[in-house]
Amino acid sequence: MDPKFSKATAASTKTSKMSYEKSFVDITNLVRSIQRAEGKPDCFRKEQKDCDQFECAWRKYCLESFGASRENN
Repeated sequence: MDPKFSKATAASTKTSKMSYEKSFVDITNLVRSIQRAEGKPDCFRKEQKDCDQFECAWRKYCLESFGASRENN
């Protein structure tokens, strides 16, 4: 196999993967950024199963990541 072809294919695949990954928004970092801007703890999905932030707009979505029931939200 031609070594130049292998390197070119690998570079193309890597570039394609990077472009694909950049096409999505990192929701977790976005929500944490919003929480900081609001002056609240940036705790979204930081494995806090016993959340005491009852007024948080993101609480429902955060607790879903732990499989919490809707009754607790």
